[in-house]
Amino acid sequence: MTKRQQRSLAAGALAVLLVLGLGGALIARSRTTNDPIANKLALAADYADTNEFQRALDLIDEVLIEDAQNETARDLRDRVLAAKQAADDAAIDADARRQRELAESLSGLDRPGAAEAEARLREAQARAREAELEIQRRLAQQAEQEAARREAEARRREAEREEQLARLSAEQRRATEAMQQALNQAYRNLDDGELIRARAKFDDVLEERLEDTPTENEFHARSLAGLAQSFLAEDPTNPSNRQRALKLANEALDRDDVWEAHYALGQIYAETERFDDAIDAFSAAARLEPDRVAILYELAQAQFRARKFRSARTSYEGVVRLDPFYRSAYHNLGITNLQLDDRTGALEAFRFSVQTKPNEDRSYFRIGTILLDRNDFAGAVDALNQAIALRQDRASYHSSLATAHYRQGNFVAAEPGFERALALESDSALHTFNAALVKNELGKNQEALALIQRTLQREARRPQYHYTLGKIQEALGNRDAAIDAHGAAVALDGTYTRSLVELGRILDASGSHQEALQFLSAAFQQEPGGFEVNNNLGNVYLNLEIYDSAIAHFQTAVGLRPEEAQAHYNLAVAFLGAEDFSGAERSLDSVVKIDADFWPAYHRLGEVFVATDQPTRAREVLERLLQRRPDYRERGQVEQILATL
Repeated sequence: MTKRQQRSLAAGALAVLLVLGLGGALIARSRTTNDPIANKLALAADYADTNEFQRALDLIDEVLIEDAQNETARDLRDRVLAAKQAADDAAIDADARRQRELAESLSGLDRPGAAEAEARLREAQARAREAELEIQRRLAQQAEQEAARREAEARRREAEREEQLARLSAEQRRATEAMQQALNQAYRNLDDGELIRARAKFDDVLEERLEDTPTENEFHARSLAGLAQSFLAEDPTNPSNRQRALKLANEALDRDDVWEAHYALGQIYAETERFDDAIDAFSAAARLEPDRVAILYELAQAQFRARKFRSARTSYEGVVRLDPFYRSAYHNLGITNLQLDDRTGALEAFRFSVQTKPNEDRSYFRIGTILLDRNDFAGAVDALNQAIALRQDRASYHSSLATAHYRQGNFVAAEPGFERALALESDSALHTFNAALVKNELGKNQEALALIQRTLQREARRPQYHYTLGKIQEALGNRDAAIDAHGAAVALDGTYTRSLVELGRILDASGSHQEALQFLSAAFQQEPGGFEVNNNLGNVYLNLEIYDSAIAHFQTAVGLRPEEAQAHYNLAVAFLGAEDFSGAERSLDSVVKIDADFWPAYHRLGEVFVATDQPTRAREVLERLLQRRPDYRERGQVEQILATL
């Protein structure tokens, strides 16, 4: 195919776009089945609820390895994959937004050198250490206060117990104490997983009788509740076990209102996803035993799974107040705060999490992503490096670390991170896309082209993928292919401003100003306050010699980026075209104040002085230009002007 034919095809694609007007769920957890491995699937669903998709898929894969035809597992896997794809799509959108902000923030600015990036990292590490020391101080103070409170509560309970025992005869006191010891031993056996011994001890207590009926009822109720918990400990997914536990827990409550029975009911309801009933049961247990950390934790878990995030936060806060080291309470508190869009509270919780559980890689990761969103790139790099040091097989960790480097403009450091993420999840369109982006930034455009083409083979409906293909094709000198790629992006989404702008810019540079104007006008409708939109519209109007419109758009661009010398220079050129020499002089003065080495500004300033009959000033500025920049590319033109002065 000839170049002429290729251009004809590209023009045809553009014509079609112009004629067309430039445009073209939460995971539902499966019910528990009779399969004894259903608890593993329930755990997988829990991970999926908190966007820990890979952990969920790992558990599901374990089930499918044993039973490839397990319909529950296959259905859950499909829904987790769909949720993961939705999350990936959201990440792509966020990534596109961030990269757009990155491109705009880096345009016209010096990127930090390696030494500066290293200095920022050291500062971030120092800040992180200070935060760690403060957290350690607060944890120590909390532990001291909590220990004192618990000791006082223990003394109060012991005095109350002694007062009750004092009212009994010596014989009844001995019998009561013996029952209490047997009950305590039964619960120790239960905690140790010695279920047969525990049941035997609970049965022994149930055989005993006391003259003190309220105490007897309490001990018998606690024994029945303990038996209920033993069946749940054996296999909570077994319907028969749950039914027996439900019967025993209700029998216990018929004897006495003991927290252990409510707790067992909460476990049953949570297992069968009756979360509102579970919340009621755990809440009843917590009212009776407010200092029992396990109750508050299970209450928080049920509230979270019921999507009652404010209540869950209160419960998790209660857990960490009682025991900051209990399970993953601080991490879960952080996740809950994220659900409530409280990123400050989430960051604090995750920082406490890594102090109470130093191997909690997930919390380091969350710290890194929050700092990344705050543009604290050095802090993000520090946290994400720690996450990776603890767990190196998570693609999201490597991808986020690479993104932090990328947004710093440190593309050399970003490249291996994106490559590692892609190696770990080779089928991910997002990781392939990110690898293409960084290769493009590094000038490795043939590699970038291969990667973006792989991306599009996996996911062709994302306009930003086609946009990136267009940028890479242009970098390789393939103008028509670049136009086709941006045209494909606009065909997918007629409001996709970035490709509308690129189409306008490329067409304007090739002399097709009217076609360029149509694309850029469409972009302006979508984003009237965009710098790139207004800057490129200004260029088109300048080329069409419609100077008033050019000036208006360049002035908007200058207002958006007042520290960008090129924007002021563009405005000056438009003023020159309109023969507004005072406006041109003001704009050129702004250019050289911002960038004293912006040599074309001195050239244009000399022309302004010539046009306004100021030969002395013209000679001064042009001679100074040639003295300071002897190899100025338009030296011949400057010398011709000087010869006339």
